[in-house]
Amino acid sequence: MLRLDGHAGEVRAVAFTPAGRVVSGGADKTVRVWDPASGTCVTATRAKAPVYAVAVAPDGSAVAFAGRTPPRTPVNVVTRIDPATGAVKGRHELRTEDDVVRFDRATFEVTRTREPVPRSIWALSYSADGQFLAAAYRKPGGGNIPVGAGGHVWRWDDPTGRPLPRNDIYSVQCAPDGVALAVTAESRVLFYEAPDQLDSPVEYPLQCSWAAGVALAPHGETAVVAAGSFLHCVGTTQSRKLWKVKTGLRTLNAVAVSPDGRVVIAGGSPKAVEVYDAATGAKLAAYDFGVGSVHGVAFAPDGLTFAVAGYDGLIVCDTAFG
Repeated sequence: MLRLDGHAGEVRAVAFTPAGRVVSGGADKTVRVWDPASGTCVTATRAKAPVYAVAVAPDGSAVAFAGRTPPRTPVNVVTRIDPATGAVKGRHELRTEDDVVRFDRATFEVTRTREPVPRSIWALSYSADGQFLAAAYRKPGGGNIPVGAGGHVWRWDDPTGRPLPRNDIYSVQCAPDGVALAVTAESRVLFYEAPDQLDSPVEYPLQCSWAAGVALAPHGETAVVAAGSFLHCVGTTQSRKLWKVKTGLRTLNAVAVSPDGRVVIAGGSPKAVEVYDAATGAKLAAYDFGVGSVHGVAFAPDGLTFAVAGYDGLIVCDTAFG
């Protein structure tokens, strides 16, 4: 196990480049690229707000990141950088509106208008062909707890993009191969044929109100959903349950499937990572890596290592489970 020290605060997101470097984003408003062999931070890019999501283009040419809406603006931005240099390559703006009701005490009139409102971006995912970038965002709900607030898809040559067809989306994930898109929403997970084919999705119902994450297995025929304290392995082309297990975690925040489709890693609170057999749902191992509650997990492209991002730091570990 190797600890990657550099973030001044909790690490909220993690991913790997095709070359095996680690990309992380944190509450310290930085995106960092690491050499996991030496633990060296290769580049550090400053963001305008805490970073909640990172995604790497399939060819490794760009890293996209986003998070909380920057101060004093209702417009959020997804920024794309060169992972080798940290130089900005482009941006996608996210403008969202809500119905706002106002009451005039002098005239007793009630007016309803559409006004810009900020949305924090909690998930980003590139399609396997690099043509699309999908995002999911959230807004404050009861008790100021974030709730699903919709999503967006940009095509590489379209800076405007289009919104996803639901306004209660929590998370998005593109398939590691093929073109499928998975979306978690209120009490269900939906599977679309492609990011630009958003009609008639396959839906799988969930017993809890929301799911923090979903990971599609290779070939896109199955997916693992992290919902509450349960993992669901489900079919993506027809609504069917392959297995369902209750984890030892109170709340799941992240899930990933290994590149060979054999292993599932799930992380959450309180401060633990659990490993499961993807075919059967049998638990293989459980760890506390000392990074606090887990926000993100990711496998390296070769499947030999994985990374864990948490409240108290970032680690890389090999996959010799047991």
